[in-house]
Amino acid sequence: MARSKAFHEKGRPSRLTPRTARHLKRLTTGTNRANANVITQKLNDSLTQCFSSRTRIAWCKKFQSYTIEDWRRVIFSDESTYYVFKRKNKMMVSRAKSEKLAPDCVQQLTTGDGGKVGIWGAMCEYGKTSAFVYSDNMDSTKYCEVLKNYLIPSIKRLPKEKKYIYQCDLAPWHTSNMVKDQIKKLKINMLEWPPNSSDMNVVEEL
Repeated sequence: MARSKAFHEKGRPSRLTPRTARHLKRLTTGTNRANANVITQKLNDSLTQCFSSRTRIAWCKKFQSYTIEDWRRVIFSDESTYYVFKRKNKMMVSRAKSEKLAPDCVQQLTTGDGGKVGIWGAMCEYGKTSAFVYSDNMDSTKYCEVLKNYLIPSIKRLPKEKKYIYQCDLAPWHTSNMVKDQIKKLKINMLEWPPNSSDMNVVEEL
C-alpha cells in the first residue's frame, strides 16, 4: 500500500489550488466558446486582484485633485473587434460529455471566412472623434496612423481653449516605443492609466 501511494504521488504537483480550481470551473461553466486566452486572462485577473486594487487606489490618490472640468477634458478611447463568424475549424469548445450536441457547442460554418471588423473611437465631454474602421489586426504601425490621421484632426475640431488629455489602456500596441515616439512627436498629453481598469473607461458604456 505504501509503495502504491508513493507511486501515485510522483509527478509535478498541480499549480491549481482547490480554490483556484473551483473558480476556473465557474469561469468555464456556461461559456463553452470562450477561448483559452480569455479564460486565462480572467483567471489571472482574479489572482492579481489584490495587486490591481492597490495600483488603482494609488492611481485614485494621485488624481484625486482633478476637478470635474479636468475630467471633461479627458478623451477616453478604445478599440473593439466584431466577428461575422469565427474562422471555421478554429473554434474550440469546452464541454461536458452530455453537452455534445448542445446548441452552444455546435459551430456554424460558412463556405469561406466570415471575416471581422475592428473599430477605434474616442470621446470626451466636448465631442467625439471620427471612427477608424479596420479589417486587419491592430498593431503599432496602425495605431500611429490612428493618432496622426484620426485623433489629432478630431481634437482640432473641438473647442480650442481646452487642453485635452488622451486616455488609452495598456494594450501592447499602445505602449510600444514606436507609439511612444509618435505621441511625443504629435505632442499628445497622455493620462496615466492603471492596468485592468476598463470599467473606469466611459467608452465601455457605449
